[in-house]
Amino acid sequence: MIKRVLFFFIILSVGILLFGYNQSTNFKNQGDLLVKQGRVGEAIILYNKARSIFPLRSDVTDNLEAANLILQSDLTYETISDLDFAEVQIAPDLPAIGALQPNEVFVPILMYHHIDVNPKPEDPVWASLFVTSDQLNSQLEYLTAHGYTSITLDELYAALNNKATLPKQPIVLTFDDGYRTFYTNAYPLLKKYNVKATEFVITQVEGAPAYLTWDQILEMDKSGLVRFGAHTRHHPNLPDLSQTSIINEVQGSKSDLEDHLKKEITWFAYPYGGYTNSVVEVVRNAGFKGAVSTIYGAGQSSSKLYIEPRIMVDGRYSLANFIARIQK
Repeated sequence: MIKRVLFFFIILSVGILLFGYNQSTNFKNQGDLLVKQGRVGEAIILYNKARSIFPLRSDVTDNLEAANLILQSDLTYETISDLDFAEVQIAPDLPAIGALQPNEVFVPILMYHHIDVNPKPEDPVWASLFVTSDQLNSQLEYLTAHGYTSITLDELYAALNNKATLPKQPIVLTFDDGYRTFYTNAYPLLKKYNVKATEFVITQVEGAPAYLTWDQILEMDKSGLVRFGAHTRHHPNLPDLSQTSIINEVQGSKSDLEDHLKKEITWFAYPYGGYTNSVVEVVRNAGFKGAVSTIYGAGQSSSKLYIEPRIMVDGRYSLANFIARIQK
């Protein structure tokens, strides 16, 4: 009798779980359809219903995070919350970069975000993140006229591991987040001056008008001037996540890019510059050669491959300030 009762309860429990899972799947599928139709706000409501019914579903949580990111990015530049989605760096006063350590080489890795006119000039955060096309043009013109050679992060990696020789004045240009203004405003200037750059993209924001499309990414990749690196799938602060979610964000973004570009993706950038030893280990285990941080500096070394420092190009910098920051 007891065995029959237990068996009954087991069958009932399994039935309830299956019913709940099916209900959750139904809400998720409806949400997926709404996202494709551009009705992201409604999709978020359904994803929340799906998660409330079956809280352990990581696929629903991932879709919910992506939808929230799309909702915030599905706006004009006047309303994007850059404070929420950018790697802000507090740059020290000049002179900033001290003496190199014995194992370091001086290679400025520049960090850009938006290449566009700042719609909120009174906001200091926005002012720091927006570099205009004219500013970028002047900076690239200076670099090419004064003997700087743009290199890729892979070329830097080879030099740090004694497998290549750096040019006389090497410099690396990186752009974070994959904003569409990189394609419309920065890419033409890179072609004009024949300058290499790396764009770190958030891989699951397709359809959001503020961000690059896969067609644009593929076009630039074929040019040979632009390399692409991973910047997670949804731009979370990685130290705040569970180990499983960190792995999904890091490995998933690498896989997304490799699936589209049909080539190995070798570099990673930490959202918000946030990392811990365990996050770095996930990045290393995912197969990346290295990662860039938001630590201010230009002394690169093989001992810092997963936290290489960068110099953020602040939109408030004059050309003279920019020049001073990239000199020894």
